[in-house]
Amino acid sequence: MNKVWIIFEREYLQRVQKKSFILSTLLTPLIFPLFIFIAVLLIESDEQEIRRIAVLDNSGLIEDTISFGYNNMYLSNSDINSLQEEILNGDIYGALVIPKIDIYNPDPINFYSKNVPSSDFVGDIENIIENKIKDRKIKELNIEKSSLEKLETRVNMDTYNVEENTSSDGSEMGVSKSSSGLAFGLGYFNGFLIYMFVFIYGSFILQSVLDEKTSKVVEVIVSSVKPTQLMMGKVLGVGAVAFTQISIWIILVFSISSLTSLYFGIDTMNSTQVPGNQEEIDQSKEMVAGIYELFSSIDVYKIIFIFLIYFTGGFFLYGAFFAAIGSAVDNLQDASQFTLPISLPIIASLMFMSVILENPESNASIFLSMFPFTSPILMMARLPFGVPDWQLLLSIIFLLVFVLFALWFAGRIYRVGILTSGSKITYKLLWKWFVMKNY
Repeated sequence: MNKVWIIFEREYLQRVQKKSFILSTLLTPLIFPLFIFIAVLLIESDEQEIRRIAVLDNSGLIEDTISFGYNNMYLSNSDINSLQEEILNGDIYGALVIPKIDIYNPDPINFYSKNVPSSDFVGDIENIIENKIKDRKIKELNIEKSSLEKLETRVNMDTYNVEENTSSDGSEMGVSKSSSGLAFGLGYFNGFLIYMFVFIYGSFILQSVLDEKTSKVVEVIVSSVKPTQLMMGKVLGVGAVAFTQISIWIILVFSISSLTSLYFGIDTMNSTQVPGNQEEIDQSKEMVAGIYELFSSIDVYKIIFIFLIYFTGGFFLYGAFFAAIGSAVDNLQDASQFTLPISLPIIASLMFMSVILENPESNASIFLSMFPFTSPILMMARLPFGVPDWQLLLSIIFLLVFVLFALWFAGRIYRVGILTSGSKITYKLLWKWFVMKNY
């Protein structure tokens, strides 16, 4: 165990003492806000030209010029061939053709442009035509438009979680406000963060093992250390680096959050209420207070704790396989062939995340958040929506069992592969190494 600790210490200190680690740890949390800030500036400074859209209206729906966004629709008497030439020459953006339609069973309208229009643009055009048809229906049916407008009602729904609060007198029910939008965003962020870290630090393990193998340094190391001890030391060391980086990010986020709450005078321990007369509070304080109130519905400490568990489990699960691949191959080109099967569950987890976020209580969501190869990402996607404790516990147990299996499985391949070079690696050969005894 002492030798594992020595290797762990070497791997850990070698990485955390690098300037690149320090800079990436401190600057990465600022990259995403910086990108958002730059994108907002570019959008605001972008002076888009007004796009001209010719309309051939055979139904008389469009009576005058209509402007929406950076688009200007105008009636045209030209034929469609002439308009298509204008589109190709860049004189107009597009041409909208409205056939003679039955307002109670309208035929599709046609739009011609040089490039594929965005979905928002198509939706805006459809809404304009639908409203025009609606107005004509109102006129033909002799319905008062003001009466119809009175019938239109918008209702906002607040959501609450029902909780059981146990007291000395027994059990009583309680509720806390929730937000499906926040749960969606937080679930996606948590899952994507684990996905990113597993890939990045898994590749670090593979590269570290491969470098030592190709430089023949490992032949000297294994003369005094068992191969399995070397593998465990590397996985633990790189894992500790990742854990350190995430811990620093968590501390930075909480520090920034505390400073922000102090600056805006927000009491985070008392329902995030802003003191003072509401009429005198500026808009920025109200916005920040709203954000804090929104996050008050989430048990942040529980999510961070569970996140660290699944991150650790997911890293060791996949990190062990990356170490085994690094020991078996002689170059990165060969490694890519064997990393694909390991990467597929991670990629599939990202693809299935939309299923989890849309319906976190479905059978597919429950199974995928229990299955050890997908649970690190997908259980974190489900967690903000509320997961029964027994499902969470069972998922962690399954993950722990598979982590132990992965370390054992990878160790048996590592002990042979790390001292083997020049062989053509196949899955059959890997299996032979796995079942080999007394090596």
